[in-house]
Amino acid sequence: MKIAVLGCGTVGSGVVDLIDELGSVYAKRCSQKSVEVKYILDLRDLKDTPYETRVIHDIESIINDGEIDVVAEMMGGTEPAFTFCMRAMAAGKCVVTSNKQLVAEKGEALMAQAEKNDVAFMFGASVCGGIPVLRNIFSCLSSNKTESFSGILNGTTNYILTKMTEEKSSFEAALSDAQKKGFAEKDPTDDIEGFDAARKTAILCSACFGSHVYPDEIKTKGITEITLEDVTYLKNAGFAVKLIGRGSVKDGRIYACVAPAALSEKDILSGVRGVLNAVFIKGNAMPELMLSGPGAGKLPTASDVVADILECARLKFKNEPVYSWSEHRDGIMGDVDLSEKRFYVRGFSNDTEKTTARVREAFGGIKLLSDGGAKDIAFICEADGRSVLNDRLDSADGFVPVSVIPVL
Repeated sequence: MKIAVLGCGTVGSGVVDLIDELGSVYAKRCSQKSVEVKYILDLRDLKDTPYETRVIHDIESIINDGEIDVVAEMMGGTEPAFTFCMRAMAAGKCVVTSNKQLVAEKGEALMAQAEKNDVAFMFGASVCGGIPVLRNIFSCLSSNKTESFSGILNGTTNYILTKMTEEKSSFEAALSDAQKKGFAEKDPTDDIEGFDAARKTAILCSACFGSHVYPDEIKTKGITEITLEDVTYLKNAGFAVKLIGRGSVKDGRIYACVAPAALSEKDILSGVRGVLNAVFIKGNAMPELMLSGPGAGKLPTASDVVADILECARLKFKNEPVYSWSEHRDGIMGDVDLSEKRFYVRGFSNDTEKTTARVREAFGGIKLLSDGGAKDIAFICEADGRSVLNDRLDSADGFVPVSVIPVL
């Protein structure tokens, strides 16, 4: 079994390293005479590395080589990755990818191409790196009708929020620390604005509920507006702030979002610290299953990519789709704001005593978190959806809301 690796960055080099080291073991596991990387497509020559003799710069060499069974794409982005993957499958080659952006935005077309050409399109490493979330959804949990999922899908934001909660770091200081330690990119926008988690949430919605969901259909809010004051008020009240990607299905509609949420310290997700990821999945026959572990990194992600490569070998003469869902349906997304019932709110007033009384009256009772010694008013309240919450806040004269975080 011969493999072509597209992109020899962090994950791509990890895939090559694992196969170079354990190729003979992998061959036995998937009933092949050998498993080896024949080509590495990269813009660089990678001189003086173990990869140098296999480096090529032209995709045509891979497309036209009948010996290549699997193309493993770790380039990132949508182009030229999408074009290369489509051409590889048209040439009868299976494709494996860890590229969450590619799967979230182009998965529907890629799956159709795989079916048309009787090959496999595998993407288990596109969600939560080394955690076999998708593999479990499509295999171990296939007897279930998945009802909902929720999880910490981005290690960078979880690291930042952990630092803010446990060490009282400001958002800016925690982000800077994450960048110094290599947990955050120089440009952290995709992580801290929630876009990375939104792509993963879209993939999970598609996998769990059976209809393709695009990232721009996921209501998304990052953590840039979370302050140390918010984290401290909630911690003192027994809650932790986490960036949560969640989805559920009801009456044929999908409700999904990515946003900061307050979780009770009794919730297992609230104890997931640092760069770890975790996902809760609930089905009709499985009350709750939690999967947790490293959501990124060279070898954890590479191990999931290699697992998909080996699965391609097992499916070589079966051509059965392992990961698949139906095409996108217009109007399938519901308004997730309607499902939110409990909120943390922080704001300020020039007269905290009078304004707090008005807030209590507007909501018919609140759990006050602030002590009244400052202009801040922080509380937990109940409201039947985000629009009802806003109406009640508007009716509380003198109160200016600054932060609103759903309490799950």
